[in-house]
Amino acid sequence: MKEMILCPNCGAEIDKDVAKCPYCDFINAEGAEKQFQKKISKIREDIEETKKEPSRALVKGFTGGTKVLLISVCVLVLLGALFLLELLRETKDKPKLFLTAEEQEYADAYTRIAGEQLTESYAAGDIARMAEIYDQAYSVDRISIWGAPYYEAGYASSCYMKLQQCLPDLDKDRIAVPEAEEITYYCFYFYYRAYGDEGAELFDPIREKEILPIITGRLGFTEEDMESFREKVFDGTNVNRSRVYKATKKYFKNYH
Repeated sequence: MKEMILCPNCGAEIDKDVAKCPYCDFINAEGAEKQFQKKISKIREDIEETKKEPSRALVKGFTGGTKVLLISVCVLVLLGALFLLELLRETKDKPKLFLTAEEQEYADAYTRIAGEQLTESYAAGDIARMAEIYDQAYSVDRISIWGAPYYEAGYASSCYMKLQQCLPDLDKDRIAVPEAEEITYYCFYFYYRAYGDEGAELFDPIREKEILPIITGRLGFTEEDMESFREKVFDGTNVNRSRVYKATKKYFKNYH
């Protein structure tokens, strides 16, 4: 039976051994390290198999055998470097995966305060402030506030503010793939009401008045299209960003 853990970034339940959270693509350091070790073991096995084939080595000669060994070592070093670079890139602006007792105590107090601030901001309908609270926690202070009151509303606010920043990209003569992917994910997040009942009062009107016209107008999807995408982009109860990209990337050229 697979051992499950909670993603420290989005709070979803994930397999302990996966390299990335399937819901938000957050790097799971422990799982990523296990995957990396498996790749290393495979390369080592290949090297050992090469050593066990003296007849082939004799045919190729000493130079050929040495070349295979050198290539294998280079691949091993390259994989290690790529793994470290990816890990640093993915985690530099995100919450720490493992906390000391003192850090956990601080994180708990931080989460309580953030929850109070999110509750107050939600009551005031202050989306910009909720986005600021959420982004400050995750990107600056690197603390997961999952479980705080109006956590999902905070994430939705962050998505909404980011969407406002990237919408002008639709006015370009040719929109780049990363730009189209970002706009698509945020629009799908709101279309499928991924913010849940907690954020419905604030974000349902935005969905109807702002998001639907973008989807049907600027992106060119019909409501029938969106319903056909539903099963493709959901992973459990969450809209999966990677699945959204895979399902919609061929349509990016039609955006305007």
